[in-house]
Amino acid sequence: MRKNFRVLGTVFALALAVTAGCAATGGNAQSSVTSETQAETAVEPGKETAAGGQSGSGGQSGSGTQTESGNQAGSGTQTESGTQTENGNQTGSGTYTESASLTEKPVKDMAGRDIQVPDVVKSVYSTSPVGTNFMYTFDDRMVAGLNVDLSDEEKRFTTEYYQNLPNLGGWYGKGNEGNIEEIIKADPDLVLASGVDRSSIDTADQLQEKLGIPVVLIDTDFDSMAESYRFVGRITGNVERGEKLAAYTEETIQRAREITASIPEDKRVTVYYAEEALGLNTDPSGSPHSRLIDLCGGINVADCEISPGYGRTEVSMEQVIAWDPQFIIACVDNGFADSGSYSAIMNNSQWAVIRAVKDGHVYETPTVPQNWFDRPPSVNTIIGIKWVQNLLYPEYTDYDIKEETKAFYSLFYHYDLSDGEVDSLLARSLRAQ
Repeated sequence: MRKNFRVLGTVFALALAVTAGCAATGGNAQSSVTSETQAETAVEPGKETAAGGQSGSGGQSGSGTQTESGNQAGSGTQTESGTQTENGNQTGSGTYTESASLTEKPVKDMAGRDIQVPDVVKSVYSTSPVGTNFMYTFDDRMVAGLNVDLSDEEKRFTTEYYQNLPNLGGWYGKGNEGNIEEIIKADPDLVLASGVDRSSIDTADQLQEKLGIPVVLIDTDFDSMAESYRFVGRITGNVERGEKLAAYTEETIQRAREITASIPEDKRVTVYYAEEALGLNTDPSGSPHSRLIDLCGGINVADCEISPGYGRTEVSMEQVIAWDPQFIIACVDNGFADSGSYSAIMNNSQWAVIRAVKDGHVYETPTVPQNWFDRPPSVNTIIGIKWVQNLLYPEYTDYDIKEETKAFYSLFYHYDLSDGEVDSLLARSLRAQ
């Protein structure tokens, strides 16, 4: 079955080349995209996920060597050129002359689809930046390729191996597509995509047929992230790693709920979530984009409609003045629409009458490698929980947020932050000492 998967994917790639008049395999170049397409995905109104489409290109590497777990790594796949790559995969034109002696196992993905995946999984392509970031935190060496070019800031806090991966594009955001031929050349063992709704399932099935590679769906929604780590741990054979990340995630969310429950109603503080360049877009309580305010016990002052999909309901300066929040969280949407509103708020006299500005409680969301608060709804929101709750209620938390940041980046991002790097990350994000 794996051999058939590979051959079908290769035939499809060759057909694309013929249709394009034997054009170069550059496909959908992703050298520059807006950060909305870099960071967000939306597959259904009101819920932003990393779905939109799924892709990949299976393939086991090695020459029948035995792994630590005792699993057989397979016989590899021979290509026309027979060039051996660093990770043991064969590259070339895609004409396979050697039969792969790979075994498979049945799994039920998080959308309930029955899928056959390799017994040994060493390489995973994810169809969106959210999924790729998720896999990076699980094991950076398992990531088969990126969806966008990394910014200099992202490169600062990621491993050298990850920085040097090819940009394969992806299916996410508005109108983005992956480069099918390049994905097949990258030869991942399976494809990871987010979303468990009907649309995500249909897209995954279609993409799996095109690529000839197993496409596995996970649920990266906030409340399902821990189970997603466990699921990936099971299918990749690294249950211990999956459980370690899942336990941290669950404990963080549960602790936040306990702290919130302990805060008397008359001690709750009001919060405005400022988005886009002028800070006059927001998401009210109940929106997935502002959920950290709700979880952490803040009172979201925005009295407006929830905009489906990407959110960002437009409001007026007069409304914000009337709401007069005690705290303002200023979103940095990884550069999208110049949405770093912190400077606009701090330098515009209209904002100066608002209590949060007068009291010095305007804080910018940390953003590297991805936003701690929202956009995208990624793994970084887990450390974001501790940041927001410590910001709003330091008297009810026992977090040293700088030390918590170091611990999170070490565990999830495989990077040990210096004191100076922590200060840089949190430059506009902490209460004055």
